[in-house]
Amino acid sequence: MNTENITVLLVESDDILRTVYRRIIAGQTKHVLVATDGEEGFKMFQSSKPDLIITDIKLPVINGIDMIRKIRRNDKTTRVIMMSAFIDTKYFIQAIETGVKGFLTKPVDSTRLAKVLKEQIHEIVLEQKIKEEEIRRREAEQAREKSDNILRVLSETTALFLKQGISDENVNSTLRLLGEATHASRLYIFKKHIYKEMEVVSQVYEWVNNGIQSQLHNNDLQNIPVNSGIFLRWIGLLQENSIILGDVKTDFPDIEKQVLEMQDIKSLLVIPVFAENEWWGFIGLDECEKVRQWSDVEINALRLVASNIGAAFYRKRVEYQLISLNADLESRVKERTKELELEITERKRAEILLRESEEKYRLIFENANDGILLTDKQGKILMLNPQMIEIFGLIPRDVIGKSFCGFIDKPFRDPAKSILRIDSTNPEPVTADVIITHKNKQKHWLELKPTAINWDNNKAFLIFASEITLRKKAQDELNKLNLHLENRVKTEVRKVEQQQQLLIQKSKLESMGELSAGLAHEINQPLGGLSMGLDNILYKLNENELTNEYLVSKLTVLFKDIERIRSIINHVRVFSRDQQNIQKEKIEVKKIIQNSVSLIANQFSSENITLTIEYADKPVFIHVNQFRIEQVLLNLLSNAKYAVNKKSALSNDTRYKKNVTIKVASKAKMMLIMVEDNGVGMNEEVLCKIFDPFFSTKDSESGTGIGLSISYGIIKESNGNIIAQSIPGKGTTMIVELPTI
Repeated sequence: MNTENITVLLVESDDILRTVYRRIIAGQTKHVLVATDGEEGFKMFQSSKPDLIITDIKLPVINGIDMIRKIRRNDKTTRVIMMSAFIDTKYFIQAIETGVKGFLTKPVDSTRLAKVLKEQIHEIVLEQKIKEEEIRRREAEQAREKSDNILRVLSETTALFLKQGISDENVNSTLRLLGEATHASRLYIFKKHIYKEMEVVSQVYEWVNNGIQSQLHNNDLQNIPVNSGIFLRWIGLLQENSIILGDVKTDFPDIEKQVLEMQDIKSLLVIPVFAENEWWGFIGLDECEKVRQWSDVEINALRLVASNIGAAFYRKRVEYQLISLNADLESRVKERTKELELEITERKRAEILLRESEEKYRLIFENANDGILLTDKQGKILMLNPQMIEIFGLIPRDVIGKSFCGFIDKPFRDPAKSILRIDSTNPEPVTADVIITHKNKQKHWLELKPTAINWDNNKAFLIFASEITLRKKAQDELNKLNLHLENRVKTEVRKVEQQQQLLIQKSKLESMGELSAGLAHEINQPLGGLSMGLDNILYKLNENELTNEYLVSKLTVLFKDIERIRSIINHVRVFSRDQQNIQKEKIEVKKIIQNSVSLIANQFSSENITLTIEYADKPVFIHVNQFRIEQVLLNLLSNAKYAVNKKSALSNDTRYKKNVTIKVASKAKMMLIMVEDNGVGMNEEVLCKIFDPFFSTKDSESGTGIGLSISYGIIKESNGNIIAQSIPGKGTTMIVELPTI
């Protein structure tokens, strides 16, 4: 009778029954553990972890149910069969609560016990097989993932070596990528070379994982003779293109094991590297934390990486040889004739240009976002780039040599054929939009742009295929949306522009309303001077004391006052009218500030507000609409005035002084105007909304909430920015940034 490789723990205090049950169990399993009481049974479970427990309820020291309860604290899955001579239902319920798989009433019939035991063993074996299958599946998935990662590294390193050639940086990058892909502890490359007229091998590159000690500067791994003890066996295998792998403790001779264990290596894999057909060295992968089994898939993928590295080093060696040969040839040519020297020089120049051209073409061809393919004059595919392969969804061998038009959907083949018959002398570019169906049935819209070229002395076509599927879909959607959208957009834009202009003009008129008192004072002052001057002239005239000199001096002063009044009125008139058609001009920032301050200075003075201006060290010029920037500045000054007046009204501090400061500074290629006040300030919630249209902290009589919104638009229109900084109770700083010229 076949016995299964599982372990059964029998806990029975009766010697006779224990012997009988053990014989029945041994007939079906290979491992039987026996305990005579609950305490011994619990200890055996902890040490041996059996697959099945068969126990009586009534046991010395610890009864069977309590023993199972102790086991269940740490193990919920081990199967249990409970036996008892008690038929009380409470024992049956307690047994069920402990998760038993069977309950047998003593005396237990041998046939019944064997049957129950067989059923449980069958289920245990089935579970073990499922677990083993799951482990194998996970191991297979991990191996495939590692293989995919190694192949990805192979692809990346191939592109890297082809693009940049071999270099220390590229090799170290390859080892790092390979180490991350394989999860190895250490990767390294040994190179064969000549040292003191001996053929030796030395470690030249290395990558180590976190926590692994580097061996790159280990002198014992430098200049090792190939015929030395440790390498004698390796060299023979590697030169025959055989790999070396295994567990260091069990698979390697003592002389090799000693050296490997000094480097904490538990298992390793060594793959030979050949440059062309000559053994160049080897690449090794160490596992320092645990013994590792390398799958055939991983080994084959790593062989490809080693082959790539060997090819790259061979290419580098050939390049060095070519450079050396060219240098030698150049020296010989110089010794012969100047004519040959010139010829060689031209040849070298042509070779360099050709290599550069070929390299650029290769990079464009392989990395282009568009598909590129080469066909002969009959349309048969000669070559295609990776993007075109992805569009077809096929491997190159299924495409090359076949008619390109055969892959195009039938309704679009004639347009494709027509552009491939175009005379190459035709200067007009020709294109055709076609559909190609991917292997997975997905259709791709492509725009084909062929160019007639000479390839191997034969006429051929270089075809660029741009993916336009999304463009086609977008065009269809756009055509539907554009049926009536354009006129509606124009209408809405005109409305918005009109509303914006009205808001700007309204903001100006609001500013003018606030400035009216200051303007009256600015005009009344020169009017008073005019009145007084005319009274003096009349007085002199009545007293016959009027002289020409006095009259001329007085009239000069009077005309200056008249000019001042005219200047103020003109500035206000231009400022208040619609500025939409006034062009931008170069103007000094100082003039804008002076004009703005002239309209508001008396108002600040009458309300006991100290206005301070700090100009930049050097004149600063900007290219803006002067009056719109003045509008912004007046709005900022008006808000500052409101803030300090509000704080004065709310404050009980008699020492509080209302201060507003204008600062001008240059930073890089930007001009900054900062308007600072020590008013009430704003919290974060208000600060986030101040540029929103119609948002205002003032009452309805003091503001409409469009001033800062209009100012924001004006500054943005002038390619600038406006920033607000504020601390509640401390004050606010408004910063205007504009580009300088």
